[in-house]
Amino acid sequence: MIINSSTLTSGIKVIPSDSINIPGTAVKFEGVTTADLTSKLQDTSAPLRGGFVQTLKSSPNENQVLNQGVQVGDVVYNMSVTRPGIAYVTAIDSNNTLSLSADIFPNAGADRDAYAIYEGNGINVDQDWGWKLVVGDIFPQVTSNDAAGFNAGADQAIVPSGGTYTGNATFTMTVSGGGSVTALDVATTGDFDWVDPVGKTIIFDTAAIEGVFGGGGSGSVTATFVEANTTYVNQPSELGQSKAFQLYIGGTGDAYITTNMGEEIFIESIPAGTVLPIAVARVNVGQAASGGTGDKNTLTTATEIVALT
Repeated sequence: MIINSSTLTSGIKVIPSDSINIPGTAVKFEGVTTADLTSKLQDTSAPLRGGFVQTLKSSPNENQVLNQGVQVGDVVYNMSVTRPGIAYVTAIDSNNTLSLSADIFPNAGADRDAYAIYEGNGINVDQDWGWKLVVGDIFPQVTSNDAAGFNAGADQAIVPSGGTYTGNATFTMTVSGGGSVTALDVATTGDFDWVDPVGKTIIFDTAAIEGVFGGGGSGSVTATFVEANTTYVNQPSELGQSKAFQLYIGGTGDAYITTNMGEEIFIESIPAGTVLPIAVARVNVGQAASGGTGDKNTLTTATEIVALT
């Protein structure tokens, strides 16, 4: 997407986030908090300015909006100079209170925080999606079990020897005093998978069970997953549907950005006063280089960033 600088007519301060896109530039609501509630925004004066709940006109114009209010997914800024923060609205609790995705108003005492609410422009667009197994008992899903003669042991980690399940969940097994398998559990969910686990199988043959429990037993165990064993997260909306911005960099530094088409780019040593000629959807926080990240640096250090559109 090419943005002609002559078309840039508005802008918004950028607060970096690894999951929340730069919001719309028009302020929907602004004020000062009146209480400190964990992961909430409360402003008891909000109803005097229309309130957070959307209202409609009275009959016969009941289909027309009187007050737009605030919607789930709108983005909230803590505008404090010393405590800037960003979160999105997860619920409209009342006409003066909102539930937020993060605790961005932790200030105690009489010194409250200024806030601004903007229309959301994409949230968690880079989240994983697909199917996962659910941690818990799957012994009711055992469809074949003739294991016998193994040493007793409870909740021992065990790896399937076969089956049609292709995910990387982990499992535990219990063998009773009589040497037979009496329990099978999903220990960890594993990563999201694009393949639905329902109907897929896991098999623990004699060698797999013997390798964990010993005892010279025989037989095997097979389980077939059902819907109750799985959870599903919807695929997020494509990033390319979000609004694009150009960035003005007010303070020299690096910027880890996500473009309007979903590509992540780390731009180093950006001089103060630069306008980046890239269509940007989000400025990520990133992380500093460390051994755990392979010494890869993605930390945004540029300051005074303004998104222009």
